[in-house]
Amino acid sequence: MASADNPRLPLTSRTTPVVKYMEMRNQPQSPSTSITITSMASSSSRKQLENQNSLGKNEYELRRISSRKRQIVKKTLMANVGYRLGKRKVLHIRRRFIGDLMCFLGILGIILMIIESELTFTRFDHKDTTFSLLIKATITFTTMILVGLVFYYHRIDLSLYCVDNSIDDWRIALTQKKIFLIILEALVCIIHPIPGHFLVEWSSQHVKKVEGSFNFFNPYRSNQNTFTKSTLLNSTIISTTIQSLSSTTNTTDLAKPYVPIDVILSLPMFLRLYLICRLIMLRSRLVRDASSQSLGYLNRVSFTFPFIIKAYIQQRPAICLTTFCISAFFIASWAMRACDFSEKTGHMPMVDATWLFIISFTTIGYGDIVPSTYCGRGIAAITGIIGVFSTALLVAVISQKLELTRSERYVHNFVANIELAKSHKNQAANVVKFGWKVWYLKRKGKHMFIQYIQAQRKLLKSIHYMRKIKQEQRKLTDNCVTLLELYTVQRSASTAADETSQKVILMEHKIDTIEDHLIEINQGMINLQDKINILLDRIQQR
Repeated sequence: MASADNPRLPLTSRTTPVVKYMEMRNQPQSPSTSITITSMASSSSRKQLENQNSLGKNEYELRRISSRKRQIVKKTLMANVGYRLGKRKVLHIRRRFIGDLMCFLGILGIILMIIESELTFTRFDHKDTTFSLLIKATITFTTMILVGLVFYYHRIDLSLYCVDNSIDDWRIALTQKKIFLIILEALVCIIHPIPGHFLVEWSSQHVKKVEGSFNFFNPYRSNQNTFTKSTLLNSTIISTTIQSLSSTTNTTDLAKPYVPIDVILSLPMFLRLYLICRLIMLRSRLVRDASSQSLGYLNRVSFTFPFIIKAYIQQRPAICLTTFCISAFFIASWAMRACDFSEKTGHMPMVDATWLFIISFTTIGYGDIVPSTYCGRGIAAITGIIGVFSTALLVAVISQKLELTRSERYVHNFVANIELAKSHKNQAANVVKFGWKVWYLKRKGKHMFIQYIQAQRKLLKSIHYMRKIKQEQRKLTDNCVTLLELYTVQRSASTAADETSQKVILMEHKIDTIEDHLIEINQGMINLQDKINILLDRIQQR
């Protein structure tokens, strides 16, 4: 069971020693820390230890240990693999929960922003009303919570990095790049439309000519709340006079387009959609599975968002591409509607914005509807770039879907090879038949007749078809050889080369052994010859 003083200590057996620390206060000298090593072998020693701890708590007051001893204890705990794995699991669960909460707050802020903007666009509400201020205050409140959760998320991420790499101080992992990413993420999340009514005109050099219309209600002007009968009468008189003048002079009024400050602060809120990408990464099976993580560590593959997205696109390309295109369709259409504002015509209708997105996404560009502000033109340009990349990805997905599998390719090639072999046999038979016929007619002296000419023409045609079939068979053989077959051949060749090298090494070892034996035999023969010479000398002396 776990230790009573520190519940985070790992599980230990009854025979292993347990390190317990206790520091006491109210001593005349400098405080000291007593470290007692006890064995859990017997129950009597355990009871005695509990009695001593209870007496110590009654007589002295425990206080926090010093920083140096705290680092020693922390190193001891971090060196324990079981403790690190348990803490790592807890940090993963906490980080996943914080990621879910951040994604919920980010999407909620975007939805509230769209509702508040649409109420203003359709003149159902005004910027100075209580409901608009309440929605904006709610967006501000959720933004403050979201920014706080951003720093807390990165704090958990740093702790997880320290646990994975056995680092004692989290400040080691806090590099300049990490600080920059944290500040950038906080700035992305903090941008939102602030409560209140502000008017900043960001006009464009491109001014679209429209007919004069004085019946439009500008929702960004707070002094346009009521209309009296006199003003309506005056406006009708002015409009009739302008229409009469325009019929005679055939002139048009110039509208003044600009981007309101609320739209400028609202559009960057779509950058919070990166939280959905983080949610997909944290909820992925590759990240949650411990075996997959271990396999990635062994192969030096980090389970980041690009890797997970590529894996999802590889598994379900049609669903991923459709989801991306639909999301881009709604976001870019609404952004074009919000950016294109004119004092005479108001915001662009959603139908026109949708049509502008379609012709920009498909890079057609009819020119019947054009944006009148820099903001709208920028979104149209980004939409065109996204459309180009989406088209390229669509072509890749379609080509992948149309590609045959390995088994299908083998079956197709086998059937095609059989058909070509049959055609080759038929053409070879035709060559023999028409060749014999040409020889027979020429021998009969009928080489000037039409039958001879037709037989010779058919002979040449059969030869041409046979050569063509031979060429198609060679192409089919080349198509059968893919990267997988090349890899198989290379693997078998490398295996054969390894076996040959091992046999050569073994043969060299045997040859060296034979050479050693020959040297020993030679030395033995020399010794034998010397002994024989000595014996002969002794015999001669006798």
